Amino acid sequence: MQITNEQFLELSADIAGAWLEDAYLDDVWQEEDNGDMHYTNDAQDRFNDILDTVQDMLNNYVEVL
Repeated sequence: MQITNEQFLELSADIAGAWLEDAYLDDVWQEEDNGDMHYTNDAQDRFNDILDTVQDMLNNYVEVL
């Protein structure tokens, strides 16, 4: 299967985000005073590790154009 780099990045980030939110019981989101939401520092580190794993796995099944 062939996908664009943009599709690959979006797909891998979506999978990693779902994995993170499903795998950890602690809160992964932090809200700023202005209402912006982002991962906590710990969750961001976990997401980065999961993303690396997901991308390694996907590379076995897709060709990135």
